[in-house]
Amino acid sequence: MNADQLDSTIRDVLTHWTPDNPAAPAGLADRIVRRRRRRNRARVSGAALALAGITVGAVLVTGGGDHSGQPRPAGQVSKESKLWWHTKLPTSSLDACTLGPGAVYCRGTAYDAVSLDVRTGKVAWQRKAAHPNDGSTPSGSVPGARDGVLYTFADHAPNTPRAGTDLVALDMDSRRVLWRHELADDSRGPISAIMFDGGVLANTPTFKKVAALDDKTGRTLWTHAWKQADCDRAVIRGVPYLTCSPDSAKAPQQSSVVRLDPATGEARTVATVKGATALLGTDGDTVLLAGPAGGRKTFSRPGPVILTRVDTGSGKVTQHRADRLPWGTVADGVIVGADGKGRAVAYSAADGTRLWARDLGLKLREDHRFDDRELPSAAAVDLGTRVAYFMDPSGNLVGVDLDNGAVRWRGRAPVAKGPANGGVAPELMVHDHGLVGQTGGELFRIEPKLK
Repeated sequence: MNADQLDSTIRDVLTHWTPDNPAAPAGLADRIVRRRRRRNRARVSGAALALAGITVGAVLVTGGGDHSGQPRPAGQVSKESKLWWHTKLPTSSLDACTLGPGAVYCRGTAYDAVSLDVRTGKVAWQRKAAHPNDGSTPSGSVPGARDGVLYTFADHAPNTPRAGTDLVALDMDSRRVLWRHELADDSRGPISAIMFDGGVLANTPTFKKVAALDDKTGRTLWTHAWKQADCDRAVIRGVPYLTCSPDSAKAPQQSSVVRLDPATGEARTVATVKGATALLGTDGDTVLLAGPAGGRKTFSRPGPVILTRVDTGSGKVTQHRADRLPWGTVADGVIVGADGKGRAVAYSAADGTRLWARDLGLKLREDHRFDDRELPSAAAVDLGTRVAYFMDPSGNLVGVDLDNGAVRWRGRAPVAKGPANGGVAPELMVHDHGLVGQTGGELFRIEPKLK
């Protein structure tokens, strides 16, 4: 995906992202894309950079499978919590963080990787970027960590006009680079590199092609290419899948879900549906897609959609018409997200019907420099307690019942109240029924005490 395609994607996603809020600021998507471009220019002079609006890679759903399926009765709102630690990272210009075995990993403008002990919050090690002030693209995610290896992004050709991007595998004990793999253009999003059983599925130096890479050596195990489509990626039970939609009006107007054999890369089409679609996420073994309905060709304006569920085991396809596009974190049959006004909305992943809506009471300040507003985090869902958590850039936190939207908990992390940073969302992740959050280069771990 090149820079123009990325801008288009951000604009489309953010248009979807506020579908059920008539008070959402007009042109939010365009303003955030302009914000991103301004920040790319500013980065050359060393300013902080963050990929705004799409809070991908910072969403974590965790918990056991003991839920009975019945909504939890609304109870009192708790304001009790335990702060485990609070750490100021060596840089405020962070692009993304992720959780790994016993650690939190972040990357940003000045550092390709920073590792912290999740128990204490202390920085264990860090790897500086080769040239922190070049104009490379921000990262929407950190691919992850597994078996002693951290996968992160770094500039392919540092300190050049078009730095490009490498997927980098770091040995977490020695911090030695095990291997590097060049990606197409500046692709650093959540689908640029994903882990599956047996390897890492990554973009190649050319578009419309993926390569399966060996974890330890980076050796190419197999490749898969396609034409006349844009394909997202997902992993279900360790198996990689592509969800492909036509890339132009001249392409066949159908979407498909394709299974890639983890060992050989052999492609098998699980299901095909008419028209263009967007990947919403996965619900168990089911892929969730949405396509415009009511005569619309795109998602450029709010309106009805067709929610498509593809069972990857049987190939069964079920479709439902919904009034609005359900967008957000998919967690155990619920799609929950928040818009630019701090309002959370939950939808049924089964048929797209709205389950509840809630004003989160977060403080999203206006950034008058850019006629913009701060954004809340994506939902971090703890399935053990059935609570969806959100955070604003000032460190205010709220937990709402996943099933009915009732506020279960409110808290605040002790982060500095810096200036408003319009178009930027903090990150929030669930760890052991607690939360790990990041905003403005400050990282913390807090444990909500629910009643």
